[in-house]
Amino acid sequence: MVSSVKKLDREAEVPDQAFEDYIVDLDFHVNPQEDELLAYVEDDQVLDRLTTEFGATPVMGKWDAAYAIKEGQEGLFTQGRAKYAEDVREACESIAVDEPIVNPGINNLNLQHHPVLKNAVCQAANDYMIDNFVDEGVYTSMMVPKWDPEYAVEEIDRVADEDNIVAAYSWFDPKVPWGNEQYDPVFEALVENDLPLLLHGSLAYWPQHSYIGDDMLTWTEVLGFDWPIHAMVNVVNMIMRGVFDKFPDLNVVIQEGGHWWVPFLRYRMDEFYEMHPEDVQITPRKMDSGDRYLQRAPSEYLRDNIYLCTQPFALPRSAGAAENLLDLSMAEDMFIYSSDWPHQTLDPPTWFYTSRAFDDQTRERILNGNATDILDI
Repeated sequence: MVSSVKKLDREAEVPDQAFEDYIVDLDFHVNPQEDELLAYVEDDQVLDRLTTEFGATPVMGKWDAAYAIKEGQEGLFTQGRAKYAEDVREACESIAVDEPIVNPGINNLNLQHHPVLKNAVCQAANDYMIDNFVDEGVYTSMMVPKWDPEYAVEEIDRVADEDNIVAAYSWFDPKVPWGNEQYDPVFEALVENDLPLLLHGSLAYWPQHSYIGDDMLTWTEVLGFDWPIHAMVNVVNMIMRGVFDKFPDLNVVIQEGGHWWVPFLRYRMDEFYEMHPEDVQITPRKMDSGDRYLQRAPSEYLRDNIYLCTQPFALPRSAGAAENLLDLSMAEDMFIYSSDWPHQTLDPPTWFYTSRAFDDQTRERILNGNATDILDI
């Protein structure tokens, strides 16, 4: 079987019109070298532990790209490695992206065991990104540790006022969902600093990929379906536990969690809630506020507070089916373009020009409008 791993051919794969339009990419990964990253660790004792033979992130996920594609882990870097601002700018020229919102891309950090060491890597990643991207005029999402909400608030307070920090970057996973009240101080800090929360799919399944267990053995299962399920659970949990009643200005962006599940969620949430609304009043936030019900229908929070990155788009080939699905998925209100650079699963903005499903307004909203609504860019 011929490998699907290949470097983007700009001339063949990216339409000319894409280079004329304004495109914002909300999931662009930077890959700092470990020795350069650890140079930013401030605590000498912690640095000593992080520079043992095990390195900064010794615990790896049990699933590995090497099992799924012939190129193995190199498939994660099919398009290259961006360590500095000039690398990002060069990469964006080939995929017609005008404004990448870069993140430090250390997505196995959530998997690590020691919170003190993880916090130090988080601090170092933010300082690395400030020096090499923020100060170089590249819009950046700061890293926010999910495992330590108190430290997350400290990092937001420390970093958020940097001019080109435009979002906070963390993870969703199958463990504690983001509707839990322990994250309220984080939400409050984000709203105060006008930062959306970007939640990326996570490898934080230790010691299993999923609570389903070790029977998920393939990329298609683990990344193709496990992540969207976790994304849905986190979104519903935030809505039903009243996060957006308490923080109506909080915007949450799901990265690599799929998007075609929106019709299922919007109708099922509303119907179940309408039939069984009384238990909402005993959720902790509603108990504190004295509210008996959500202030709006669940689907309204989905439309107004949740955004979904498009990669991988998985668009139906039929333009009619694609147009219907875009409408049912509230794509004009919720979808934001992302490329997932530099992975083998790169999604250049080709679909938006080759499919007849997109009118000019829908294309503009997904490629830049929804992003600029929630980002200070």
